[in-house]
Amino acid sequence: MADDEEAVELVGGSEAAADEGVMSASLYDRFDQWRSHRYILPRHYKLQTEEDTRKYSLWSVNFMITCSAINTKMLNPNFAIMCNPYSGNPASFESTSPFGFNSATYFIPMCTLIGVAIASIFIGTMSDRLGRKSLMLVLGWISAVGSIVKYFTRHTFWGFCISNFIFGFFLGNLPIGMAYVGDIEQNQKKKEQLLGMVVGCFVLGSSGGGIIAVLMADVGLFAPLWVGAGLMVIANILSHKYMIEPAKNVVEKPIDIDIEDKFTLNEDDEDVKRPEVIDQKTLWNIVGGALLDNIGSTGLFPLCLSPLALETYYAQFEMKGEEPVMSILAYQWLSVCVALLVIPSTQMTPWFFERLGVAGVCVFGNSCTAIVTSVLLLIATAFPATNLSFGFFVFSMYSGFPFTVFSQLTTGPMLDAIAPADKIGFVQGLNNASMNFGMALAPWVFGLLADATSTTAAIITGICFSVAAALANAPLMRHPLMGKQSPKPPAQKRIFKGEDEEIVQKMLSGSYVDPELTLEIAKHRAMNGMPTVVPRVRPYGEEKETLGKLAKDASATFEFRRELADRILAGLASGKDDPENLEFSKEELVQFLNTVSRGDNQDQELIHQATTDLGVWMGDYLEDNGYSPHTASVLMKQMFMTAFPRLTDDGPELTEENLEEYLIRNRRVMNSYAEHKKKTSLLGIFARNAGGYHGHGWW
Repeated sequence: MADDEEAVELVGGSEAAADEGVMSASLYDRFDQWRSHRYILPRHYKLQTEEDTRKYSLWSVNFMITCSAINTKMLNPNFAIMCNPYSGNPASFESTSPFGFNSATYFIPMCTLIGVAIASIFIGTMSDRLGRKSLMLVLGWISAVGSIVKYFTRHTFWGFCISNFIFGFFLGNLPIGMAYVGDIEQNQKKKEQLLGMVVGCFVLGSSGGGIIAVLMADVGLFAPLWVGAGLMVIANILSHKYMIEPAKNVVEKPIDIDIEDKFTLNEDDEDVKRPEVIDQKTLWNIVGGALLDNIGSTGLFPLCLSPLALETYYAQFEMKGEEPVMSILAYQWLSVCVALLVIPSTQMTPWFFERLGVAGVCVFGNSCTAIVTSVLLLIATAFPATNLSFGFFVFSMYSGFPFTVFSQLTTGPMLDAIAPADKIGFVQGLNNASMNFGMALAPWVFGLLADATSTTAAIITGICFSVAAALANAPLMRHPLMGKQSPKPPAQKRIFKGEDEEIVQKMLSGSYVDPELTLEIAKHRAMNGMPTVVPRVRPYGEEKETLGKLAKDASATFEFRRELADRILAGLASGKDDPENLEFSKEELVQFLNTVSRGDNQDQELIHQATTDLGVWMGDYLEDNGYSPHTASVLMKQMFMTAFPRLTDDGPELTEENLEEYLIRNRRVMNSYAEHKKKTSLLGIFARNAGGYHGHGWW
């Protein structure tokens, strides 16, 4: 026992410390055991820390959404043929009673989309509770089976419609994908881009399904369903392997940041700070605007293609026995390829987000939808149906369509901005529900309207809905998270992760910072490829009363700079005698110094502005301290050149050849300032000479 007590005394010196020591020893023993045992790292840690793991996980999610969209819209180009008993195709339905051609054509996709819309209301919330991956896989496997079941119900119109409705419930995985992005990405800009990519994959899949149908036209109207089933199987396998469920207990708490008095923004300030509760008024404003937008978009697509283009450039010629301007094959390709234009839309939206804000881009997209639809209606009704007018019709649709998609790419980011961490799936589910209700009901209702009145009346109604959507979304432009954001400071004016915010803030504000700390920050940034700090040049008026302190603080900087030059020169000298033990090479040092001063990652305009501001400071100082720079500019230049002798002879760029000479000259300047009696800065030199030179202003 005595030995134990002595050991305890040696370890800690007290009972508490002894317990601590025993615990530490036990911990070390367990660590040795852990090193020899196998372990499994939870995958969500890799999702948070490994870029490749995160990339593959997102790719698998996007591929699943693409394949689901393919299955949702795969047969769309064939519906007009299916619902026409006189098409000559044996696979067409014998009857679509009680619907006419237009309403029957839109009733089939309506059945699928109604199922998707209803499911979307619940799927988002279910994924919040049950997890994103498990629910995504369940929906995926059932959708694969559903494509096969739909193939075997192809013989009757109503049997096919019912199967589309039932399995539509399992194709609504878009809100899960959008919620998944909200889970794993905190940076606002990156989140907006990723959400746009998710929606882009959905629209791309919608187009891709139609392309498959057109390419397989000779095989059969319903044959593409087998391809859809196979794609879903592949998507499920990839998601099972690569998709990683995000950690549920890692939730970023909301932080209120007041940046009014900051000269910069911390890099973290761009991260999403989620609210604790949903702003219900804003939520329903967004959802209502999205619903109006999707109804209005129906006037553009598909109504401007079917029935408008189909009637104008094909049907009327076919009824007269004349050669149509547009063939059925051309109509099918036009209808499926127009969705490919969402790709340039996703690339353009970040640029528009920065300039208009998310809500502003939404209103812009609504307005473009109304304008493009009006132009297409005008071309098809006011001009004769010729190859030339058809060419203008296609050109107007394809050039304007990418801008009309903007409104659909903004709803996701707007909803994500107001969603608490545990409600991301819920709000994205509402978004998907409103979108699918609009896409499901609007074409069918407009089809009934076109049958009862005219195609023109139906399209004009769609234009009115687009205008209403723009008006409904306009108030969101005043929302602080959705309106145009204040321009972010350049990288040189920011605080990056891992840096001491207080120190960098002082540097950026133009305050004195210990020179050694300044060097450490410069070194850290250069090593990580980040731009160096460009401090604010305080106006002379702000510092007029504190020039003494400025001069006093400068002495430490001069001495540090001199010592730093000494160390570098000594290192280079030792390297000449013993090259193998050289601590650093000239090449490394030159690269570091050039990067810190004027590297490729520097904002040259910002550097020029800082230089100009310093020149203004000098001019104000001279004028306020007895000099007359406006009459003695030549003398001032001579004094500046004396105070700031040339450090390099061939421009500011450092090379291995001029490095040593640069360091020697730099040391000479720093040494002269450091050794100067009580005059440790250029300000002191000027102040000393003020009375002697100015006198009676003889110059």
